[in-house]
Amino acid sequence: MKVILYALFLPLLVLLCSCATPMTPSGKTDGPVATESQDATDVQPTDTEKATERDPSVKTFKNPIHNRPSADPFVLYHDGYYYGTFTEASQITIYRGRTIETLFRSEQKKVFEIGGDKEVQGNVWAPELFYNPATDRWYIYACGSKQGWEFSTIRMFCLESKTSDPFGEYEFKGFTDPELLAIDQTMFYDETSGTLYTAYSEFTGDGQVIMLAVMEDPYTISDKRIRVSYPLHPWEKRGSRPDKDSRVNEGPIFLEKDGKLCLIYSASGCWSQYYCLGLIEFVGEDFSIDAVMNAENWKKSEQAVFSAANKVYGVGHCSFFNSPDGSETWIAYHGMPNKEAGAEGRYAYAQKIDFDENNLPIFGEPLSRGTEIPVPSGEK
Repeated sequence: MKVILYALFLPLLVLLCSCATPMTPSGKTDGPVATESQDATDVQPTDTEKATERDPSVKTFKNPIHNRPSADPFVLYHDGYYYGTFTEASQITIYRGRTIETLFRSEQKKVFEIGGDKEVQGNVWAPELFYNPATDRWYIYACGSKQGWEFSTIRMFCLESKTSDPFGEYEFKGFTDPELLAIDQTMFYDETSGTLYTAYSEFTGDGQVIMLAVMEDPYTISDKRIRVSYPLHPWEKRGSRPDKDSRVNEGPIFLEKDGKLCLIYSASGCWSQYYCLGLIEFVGEDFSIDAVMNAENWKKSEQAVFSAANKVYGVGHCSFFNSPDGSETWIAYHGMPNKEAGAEGRYAYAQKIDFDENNLPIFGEPLSRGTEIPVPSGEK
């Protein structure tokens, strides 16, 4: 059985969702937002898009789920609580709540911050929280700059929980590759083989690309690595600016449904209205290391699978979580309230997704702000 390690993507860096949008302590960016036309993509509506037609007695919530900018949201449900994180640039905070609506407005615990003689000095982006059953510990994966707020010194790093409590204390375990300029590390644990895989976004001459690798241990990337995606299609290269390269593939996240494994990733400039989601499907015959680490076994979608609609723009950098009773799969993502909001105007949203007969996800469209959405099944 394959298990996707729980992940809390700690994002609230309003200036850089993990795109190459350098951040300062004030979280400010500069420069205009590009204005290009975007091709329409085919989408299939989900049940949640009919939310307003539901029984009025059904408990509902409205997007966004946080009243503050909350880029790169990560959400999971564990033992009676929703846990969440988002980019905060100078620290990592774990939030938790009994309901999806109160997730970011209930309890919070700061588990990491920059400053002093610490290894990480700035640009803390897109943290994610994962449970590793092999060690019975929780791990937070994020990135940050080693020298002040200097973008070129950004590296991915790992924190490990001191106990099996995800809301407890964490310690810095090091950079997962001290020499690699990369962001947005995420994990997948294959229980059958005991193999821990990672995916991340690396900065290259071809733009930001999605890499897949085997982990030596929870905090060290091995040399066994392959590239599974690079910005190829027009919808993966929108939002260009004089100071920004919009050739972007980033924010990968594993999604498994009954043996079907995919990587969902974000494309185009995160600062732009064109930010969207793409899909890479694993088509190998089994989950052996040789099969998973064969680039030919990863098939990329020709079109974006989730993009701007219903006055919600720049949708991307997502995570997935189960409903409290385990019967539903939900997506958390960030979106903008208008086309010009930019990196500083990204807020956390959540809605249910469906699957087709081949267990591939059906995302539908982002629900408009203020839509009454039935809460996840089993929520009290």
